Amino acid sequence: MKSLGTVEALLLAVGGIALLALMDSLVKSLSGGLPTIEILFFRQVGAAILLGALVFATKEKLPRMSKMKTHVIRSAMIGVTAFSFFYALGELPLGLVTAISLTAPIMVAVMGVLILKEEMSKTLVIASLMAFGGAMIVTFGGSETPMSGSGSVLGWVAAIIAPVTYSISIIILKGQTHQSSARVITFVQAGLIALFCLPFVGIDFVVPQGDQIWRVIALGVLGAAGFMMFVTSLKHIPASMFAMVDNTALIWAGLYGYIFFQEVPHISLWIGATLIVSACVAVAQRQMRKSPRR
Repeated sequence: MKSLGTVEALLLAVGGIALLALMDSLVKSLSGGLPTIEILFFRQVGAAILLGALVFATKEKLPRMSKMKTHVIRSAMIGVTAFSFFYALGELPLGLVTAISLTAPIMVAVMGVLILKEEMSKTLVIASLMAFGGAMIVTFGGSETPMSGSGSVLGWVAAIIAPVTYSISIIILKGQTHQSSARVITFVQAGLIALFCLPFVGIDFVVPQGDQIWRVIALGVLGAAGFMMFVTSLKHIPASMFAMVDNTALIWAGLYGYIFFQEVPHISLWIGATLIVSACVAVAQRQMRKSPRR
């Protein structure tokens, strides 16, 4: 595959985030009629079918069994992330859940230092404090807070768990991007998560009706395309640089939330999100200055 420059990789990642944010909107629209585990199952099965066809058509090699343990662990983390995030979307506004998830890039940067031995800097320390402060404003500064009774307690817990497990999965993924192609990684992940969900789907299965059918199909298409773009871009940029791209999710969430659900974010969300985004951009810009030009 042709090597991508930094700007090209970042633009590819932005496109992937836009598709994944649109998928989140579909998830929220389905959450009132279908169980969360069923939505997750359909999303992964759709992606697995599409990506599996591509993988076998191009005759790409699947990971060796000796590498599957890492894929299983990462897929489990992504599965927990997706379930938590999808559940939170059913309980809380799209923009609010997305804003809380923006703490993940800073967690990725910190884990990059601790696990991947990336350089520790004063910028990262300050940025981490800014992101934490922003997260507190988003969580406790608006009209909907854990103490206000807006949304279930489990919804708030799920919204907080999602960025933690997501960060762990990205660190694991960073070590896998040079072992397999984006298609193979995403195919294996989708298939494994679908298998994890399978024992629980039949407990309270609801047959999709009417326009739920095309929305369920669209979940797989958008999820597969978005995550494949996401993985491809991650091959060409450091984990900490990816923070800047992830921040665009709030813009897409705000746009989709307003268009599809008439959600108008509280001012505290934008104040807190500005702190989080500024922190992530500072870390990303520092990393970009260090990266060689292509």
